[in-house]
Formats: sequence, structure tokens, C-alpha cells
Amino acid sequence: MTDDSTADDPRAAVARLSDTGRVTLIGVRHHSPVLAAAIPALLDAAAPDAVLVELPADMQPWLTWLAHPDTQAPVALAAASGDEGGPLAFYPFADFSPELAALRWAQRRGVPAHCCDLPLSDPAWQERPAAVGPRVIGYADSVRATLTGRTGDDLWDRWVEAAAPGSPPEAVRRSALAVGWALRTDDADGIGALDQRREAWMRQQIAETSGRLAVVVGAFHAPALTTPGHPAPTTPPTPDAEAPRRTPVISLVPYSFDLLDARSGYPAGIRDPRWQQAVHDAHADPTALAAHLRGFAVEITRHLRDQGHPTGPAEAAEITRLAHDLARLRNLPAAGRGELVEALQTVLAQGEPAGRGRAVAAAMQHTLIGQRRGHPCPDTPVCGLTPATTALLHELRLPGPGDPPRTVRLDPLRTPLDRRREATLQRLLACQVPYAEPAETTTAETLTTRWRLHWQPGTDAGLAAASPHGVTLAQAAAGMLNTRRRREVTDGGPTAAQAVAGLARAAACGLPDAVDVRLADLHTAVTGTATLADLATASQLLQRLHRGHIPATPSPPAALDEHLTHLHAAAVRAIDGLAGSTDPGDARALLDLVRHADDSGHLLRLGHAVSRLARDGSPLMRGAAHAVQVLLGIAAPHEFGVVLASWTEMPAAECTDRLRGALSLAGALLEAGGDTLTPLLKTIDGWDDDHFIRRLPALRGGFDALSPADRDRVLDTVRRRIGDVDATVSVAPSLLADWLAVDQSGRQALTTLGLPPGSDDHTAEKSAPPPPPAEPRPAHRAHALPAAQRWRLLLGRRPDDLPPHARRLATALDELYGSGRGEGSHTAAGRGGGRQPAYPQVREWADDLEALFGAAVRDEVLARAAERGRADALLTIAPEDVRPSVELLHTVLALAGGLPEARLNRLRPLVARLVTELTAQLARQIRPALTGLATPRRTRRPSGRLDLGATVHANLHTAHLDSHGAVQIRPERFVFRSRGRRSVDWQVILLVDVSGSMEPSTIWAALSASVLAGVTTLRTHFVTFSTEVVDLTDRVADPLSLLLEISVGGGTHIAAALRYARQLVTTPSRSLVVLVSDFEEGHPIGGLLAAVRALADDGVTLLGCASLDDRGQARYSTAVAGQLVAAGMPVAALSPTELARWIGDQVR
Repeated sequence: MTDDSTADDPRAAVARLSDTGRVTLIGVRHHSPVLAAAIPALLDAAAPDAVLVELPADMQPWLTWLAHPDTQAPVALAAASGDEGGPLAFYPFADFSPELAALRWAQRRGVPAHCCDLPLSDPAWQERPAAVGPRVIGYADSVRATLTGRTGDDLWDRWVEAAAPGSPPEAVRRSALAVGWALRTDDADGIGALDQRREAWMRQQIAETSGRLAVVVGAFHAPALTTPGHPAPTTPPTPDAEAPRRTPVISLVPYSFDLLDARSGYPAGIRDPRWQQAVHDAHADPTALAAHLRGFAVEITRHLRDQGHPTGPAEAAEITRLAHDLARLRNLPAAGRGELVEALQTVLAQGEPAGRGRAVAAAMQHTLIGQRRGHPCPDTPVCGLTPATTALLHELRLPGPGDPPRTVRLDPLRTPLDRRREATLQRLLACQVPYAEPAETTTAETLTTRWRLHWQPGTDAGLAAASPHGVTLAQAAAGMLNTRRRREVTDGGPTAAQAVAGLARAAACGLPDAVDVRLADLHTAVTGTATLADLATASQLLQRLHRGHIPATPSPPAALDEHLTHLHAAAVRAIDGLAGSTDPGDARALLDLVRHADDSGHLLRLGHAVSRLARDGSPLMRGAAHAVQVLLGIAAPHEFGVVLASWTEMPAAECTDRLRGALSLAGALLEAGGDTLTPLLKTIDGWDDDHFIRRLPALRGGFDALSPADRDRVLDTVRRRIGDVDATVSVAPSLLADWLAVDQSGRQALTTLGLPPGSDDHTAEKSAPPPPPAEPRPAHRAHALPAAQRWRLLLGRRPDDLPPHARRLATALDELYGSGRGEGSHTAAGRGGGRQPAYPQVREWADDLEALFGAAVRDEVLARAAERGRADALLTIAPEDVRPSVELLHTVLALAGGLPEARLNRLRPLVARLVTELTAQLARQIRPALTGLATPRRTRRPSGRLDLGATVHANLHTAHLDSHGAVQIRPERFVFRSRGRRSVDWQVILLVDVSGSMEPSTIWAALSASVLAGVTTLRTHFVTFSTEVVDLTDRVADPLSLLLEISVGGGTHIAAALRYARQLVTTPSRSLVVLVSDFEEGHPIGGLLAAVRALADDGVTLLGCASLDDRGQARYSTAVAGQLVAAGMPVAALSPTELARWIGDQVR
């Protein structure tokens, strides 16, 4: 449709729109502070008999409550189709909304107000908009080219908002009408059917309303309302026409500035609502705007200062000056939002968009958006989310207001009713409404769910808090999840864990759009920050989605296979980062991930990664990798058994860890017997008693990975294989009599048939072929431990069946391991400790361990006891009797943190000896790599004494004989000796991650820092971090004091540590920052990469150590490490000696 205005001269067209007789047209944008401030004056001048506003006619009953004096903006009129999950129409209002300003004026003046837009129940709202053709340059582009302003500002911002301060209200109205006319003229041939129908309806309402009218409509629609009114077109009936929509459910709900911001994802938003509110409160007065701008500059700099960035009044003054200068250059009456934003970025960001710029952006968002929240008039009718939820619960036969609490079990995968119930309860959880609480929490996939339901006073409050996001549960849940995601994005995320959790919530709520968004987040986060545990969790979730096992999302999302492929490709990269892991949880995550890959057909690439892990990983991960290979059919069970048997001869610690890794995943193979168990049986049965006893503690530690019930089943399997039968029969005497009667009857039957019945002297057995032996095994010496007793000892089960000399061995080890963990650990039968009395004192236990196994095994067993919480295990050891090791020191330090001062003093001599010995050992390794840093060096600069010998050697090519036959040299190049450096020359900053996964590397880093502190040419800083940064540089010269000050545990915030290191740097070109971490950043990755780039741009030499120990194996996030390398930080797994050699190379 076109109207007569499209062919007019622009000035004439705007003049006609401004003077339309009895109708005063006020073209608006939904949020326009300058127009909202001008509306009262415009309406006073027009003196209308009625005010028409562009709102659907269905909302007419709500105008009184919307304009009520007690209604505090921002609020919103929310309309839903009445169907759960139907589309949502949102009409948010703030003080700077022209429509709300007009309605408030009408309320104060007693002038009738009417909604003049098409009702939401009209089918035209359901029509899809027509495809938009190619855009052509028109009036709007020509006008935009003549106006000043920021690139990206639309025509309204440049022509109306920026130019309005200080202008009369009528001039503002004409500018708004001119913008609408220009936009409509350019789009005259592309106006959709819905817009034409709405405009026809508005013309009809204008025609049917008598008297002088003020019509507040969108500026784009205003030119179409000047033609004579005629009836609105009707939709012709068609045979397959859809049934008319139900009457919409409309609610007046509270709203907030953060939802009103255009970046929230909600429709009809505007950028920086708090600034827009300030413009409205200033009534577009340039002087008042300047005062508001100055206040915002001060507030933003104060917020930055609170976050640790140096800013103050000088920066605020410079921001104000620059914003006003920009306004004058652009010929604007006052500086606006655009000028303020540019000034803030220029003065505060300092050319660092990814570093300091992020902090500035966060401060701007906090200040310019604001936290203001409105509320409707207290007498507003209750509507929207609360009654909709109450009705839905009644329909689903779930407890509502006034009903007693109830526990329900749902089977959502089988019954449609339970599926709807499950989705409803999950949506209430997503909305944080206290109503439904899961009665059973488990990580396993279950078919049924159990809930405790109770409508309580907090339920009403929770629904009221969620009501700004929608008027049905589906809409509110979608809004709440969107708000949560937006906060994650603001903080630099979402991280992989956040993406997985968000996807699980969206799928549980049955929100397809939110599922698609979270799948995209997961696709991005998997590449950036996902750990193996995150990947395993994500893989399990995607498999459930693929199978339709999430009740509210029965159909798999689109492109799910592509996401699975991408996830398993990331898993291949992540597996390489597990090479140094000592956590059995990583082993279980590896198995889960590989199983999911096998189910989805992506095993090939993961299989190669697992093979590398079996070859190059830590002892525990090697064992786990071998177990994964046999469980998936990559390796044969007999080969796995041979490998297990070979590990039993390895050093004790490695043997224990390999067995723990393998048996924690594949213990069931031993329970089944077969080819896996045979090599172990032969190996253990072939040892003599002394060798078995020496290996027993290591084997017992490895088999402790199995639960007590699993070890009972393995023992039963072994006993069957070796033919070990109980000497007693624990059955009722009557049953024995029945067995005897049956045997006698059988004997009589054999005699009747003329068959030899056998005899007591076993002649029949001798005449028959001998049965095959249970298991071939070598003959034992006298008093040797039989195979059954050996397996009872290494499995820690049924010690009461052991002879006294073997029971002593079992008791010594049971003191450490107890009955075990998991299935069967709380049952009375088969307990590991038997009836033997416990050791009354640790000293007796330690003496027994030394007598049975030797001093080395005693130290190892007592250290493991300390790890399990036995503080007295180490307090009884004489410091001079222990063998120093980092593992023992790690155990002692972990124990020291929970001891009272009195007991800690008893432990100090042991710690002191361990630290002294280990530091001395490390110094002997490190100092050769640092020699020569302070001694004079050869140089061609004449800065020191001449090195005569080196000068002669460098100029031998000039040697010649003089006239007397003497050799002469004509030096062309002189070599000097630099002065010895006595002052600090280089700065080394060690940033050490002290989260729980980095404890061994923390000890090595502290010892290395103490050695480096003794090098005079290095100034060494030692900084620890988890979620907080602690500078321990003042303790670096005393390794004992340094280690006792370190507090291990907590999360990981690497970016904060790097930002602190940047503050320590004095000369970037002579500074080394060494980061010791597993790179599992607990905060969004963007801040970490920005901090690395900032240091690299400064010229600081960076190094990331994935581990710092004597093994050279690391457990770290390969995804994050790869991004750090790209940002300018090399990553490696180093020993302390290799780190010292690298420092020496950099300094030289």
C-alpha cells in the first residue's frame, strides 16, 4: 500500500503531517527520552478530547493500571496466546516511553485514552512477513549522510535524540514525523500485509472516535494515517483456514533496566536505560545533561578503581572534556550517550580492547544500564504467571495453594501426563521457584524421577520474581535461562561447564530455541576450555538427547551428529593432557568418554589417543588406558592379564598406581576369571615367601581400588580356580541327613545294576582317569604361604581364615586400608580387619611395619596413612630415620594445615629435614645451569679491561713477520671483559597455581624459587594463586617458611595472577614470567587470553609450565594451553633443572 505523502516534497509532506486538523499526530519511537519529556507540553498545546496510543485493543482494560500514579516504571504489558509455550508479546514501558507519558497525561487530565492498534487475537499477527527485497538508497540515506554522529547510529538517534536538547517540543515533534516519513517513503513498496492491516485498523479507530484527537503512534505509521479512513480489510475465509486464536492472557508485570537494555535479548529494548532515564529527568536541557554526564564519568571511574584499576578524578575530568569537545565538533547542542561512550573508551581503555578494555566495558555496563526495577500499582489485578501456573498445576493434578505437601514418582518416558509434569517441575526449578525439590539425586540415568512438592509462601514470591520474563511457565523459564546466559556472556563466558549445565537445563525444560543456543555455546566452549570431565559429561548429555531419553525433548535437535563429531575431536586433543594425571576420577572420565564414542561410532581417533596414553602416561593413566583398551575390544583379555602380571614386579609406587588405574575400571574382568586372571595366578604363586611379602604392600594398595564386595568376588573366583574348598560345611544337620540318604540310594542303585559303587580306599578314583588339575603351580617349601592365603592377604579379605603368622601381615596392612570403600564396606561379613585387635599406638604399628616389610615400606605406608587422615602416623617417626622425598613432603605439608600449633611444632623437625635435604639435592642440579650469570663475559664493547689472550686469538689472521723476523699482529678487533654484575639484573616472577590438582608442582616450584633466590643477578618473586593472589616473595629465601605459608586448595583464576604479575614488572625486556598451572581456568577464558596478550605486547618473556616435577609428565587442559600458545605464551612440561636451564639461556 502507498499513500499520497510518498510523492510529496519533503517539507510539504512534513508540514501536512504536522497539521492534520482535528488529529494531532505525534510520531514516536517506543523508547525516546526527548519525546517522552516533550509529550506533556505537546498534549497541553493540542488540548485533545481523547488520546489514542499504539497498543493492541486487547490491552484497553489495563491502561488505568499502567498509568496509575502508584505504578513505578519500568513495567511491561505481557500478552500470551493462552497456550502453554505460545508466543509472547512484550510491551515494556519506562519513564522515557512516549506512550506511557501520554497515558499519564491523560490520567492526570481526565482525558479518555484508547488503544488503537490491531487486537492480538486477529489472525493477521500469525502471518509470516514477506521476503524483503534489495534495499535501495532513498531519503533516509540522503539525510543520514548530511548529519554528524557515530557510525552505526540510526537516523532517529542522529536527527531526533542528538539534536533535541534545547529545542522546543514542537520542533522535536516535527523532527520525529520527518524521520518516519523518510523511512516510510524509502520502504513504500515493501510494507507487509500485517502493517497495512494494522494501519487500516488505526484509521478506522480514528474515524470512529469523535472530537479532537492526539494520536501517539510509531513515526513509521504516522504518514499512513492522514488518508481518509475506511473499513479495515477482513481476512477472506478459506477451507483450510486456521481456527481463530484464543483470547490472549495479558498481565502487567514488573520490569527492570537490565531486561530493558537492547542487549538482553528481549524485544523493544534500548541501549543503556539508565542514561536514557537521565536524559528524560533532565528534560533534554543541555546544562542538566552536562551535569549528568559528569556524574556518570565519576561513577565509572570509581567502579574501575574498586576493581583495582588506577583511575580517579583526573580521568573523570578528561572524559567530560573530551565528550563535550566531540559534541562541539559534531555541532550538537549537548554531549549524548555516543559522545560519552567514545570518551570513556578513549580515556580509560588505553588502546587495550581485550585487556583493560574489558574492565572498562564491564564498568560502563554496570553504570549505564543500571539495576532499577519497577512494580505495578499494589491494587493491580493478579494475573499472568501466578494464575497460569496455578491452573496448570490443577490440570496436571499436582498440589496447588492450600494443598498439603506430596511426594510423587514420575515415569516421564512412558506416559504423556508424567512427561508434562516433569517438564513443568523442571521449568519451576529453572525459574528458581521454591515448589519442587528432587527427592533423589543421582548421576546415573534413570527411568523415573521422584519429587517432593509443596506450595509454600516462597512460591508466590518466586513466581512474582519470574513474572517479568513471561506469563506462562515456558516463557518465564526461557527468559530466566536467557538472562542467566547473558550474565555468563557479560563475564566472558560461557565456559564449557556453564554451556553443559545450560544445555541440560534447557533440554529438561523442553525449550527448543534455548537448546539450539546452548548447543552453539557448547560447540564453541568445547574447543576453548573443556576438560576431559566436561567432555565426558557433554558426551553423555548429547547421547541422551540423541536417543530421546530427556522427557521434555523427545526429538533430537538438528545437527546433533555434527556436534558429537566435534566433541569427540576435542576429546582426542584433551586425552593427551591427561598424561601426568594421578586422579582416578580422570580414569573414570576417560572410560565414560570412550564408551560414548564407541556407541556413536567415533572410536577410531580416540583409540589412537588412548594407545598413546598407555605408552606415555603416568602410571595410573597407563593402567587406566590398558583397561580401556581391553574393555572396548582393542586388546585381548589374555594380553591384559600378562600386562597386569608384569606390573607386579615394578617398583612399589609404580606398581600400585598402575594396578589402581587398571582395576578401578576393569576389576570385573578378574571377577569373571578366564584368561585375564591366569597370568596373575601363575606369577603370584611362583614367588617365594620373602619376595611375596616384599611385594605385598604395593599389591594391596593396587587392589584397594576395588570395593570390598568386588574383592570378595575376586577371592571366590581365585579359590575356585586353585581348588581351595572350605573345610567346614555350614549347613543344617537335617540337610546333611537328606544328602546322606540320597547318596545311599544311589549306591544301592549302582549295586542293583551291577556297577562298581566305589570304595572308601579310593580304588575307583585310582582306576578312573585323573581329573585335570585346577591350576598348575610349583611345589612350596615347608611353612610356605599357600596361594589361597596369599590372595586373602593382597585382597584384604577373610583374614580370620589365615594362620597366625600371616594374620600379622594382614593386620598391619588393614590398619591402613581398613575395610575399603564402596559396595560391601559397611557389612559385617568379610571385614578386612577380622577379630584382630587394632594397634594401641602408632609406634607399635610402625615397628611392626619395619619388622615385616622394611624401613622403606614403613615410610611409604605411614605416608599413605597420613594422606588418609592419620596425623599420628608421621608424628611418631624420627626425622633422621626417614628417606627424603617430595611425595613424603607433600603428605606432611597437607597434614600440617589441619593440625593445632602444639602438634605442628612436633612436626616441624621432620619438615625442616625434608626441606633441607630436598633443597640441597635440587640446588646441586640447578646451580650448574645458572653458573656464569654474574661473572665477567667477553664483549666487543670497550666497557672493561682488555682481554689480551682473546684479542690475540681473534686477530691471528693479521700475523706477519717484521723486518727483524719477529711476529707482529695488527689487531682489527679488540675483545674486552665485561665487569662482574653485582646488582640485580633480571626479574623472575613465578606464578604458582595452588589449586588442589597442582600440589606436587607447588612444592617443586617453592624449592626452585628458594634456589633461584640465591642467584645474585636474579630478583625472584614467588606468587601463589587459586581464586585469590598471595605474594610470598618475602619468604622465598627460607624454603621451610615458604612451604608452611602456602595454602593449597580452591579454584583457579589465572587471569588475576597474570594481571598482578604485570604490576610487578619494572623492565619488561628483562622480565621473565613463569606460570606453573594445569591451565584449567575457572573463569571465562577471554580474560586469561587478554592478560597473556597484554604481557606479551609489553615485551615480557613468558613461559607456561604444565607441570614442574622430576617426571616430565603433566595433567593439563590442552585446549586452553593451545590458546595460550597462540596468544604468546609457550607451554611445556619441565623439570626444575630444565626450568633453570631455560632461565639461564634467557638471561645470557
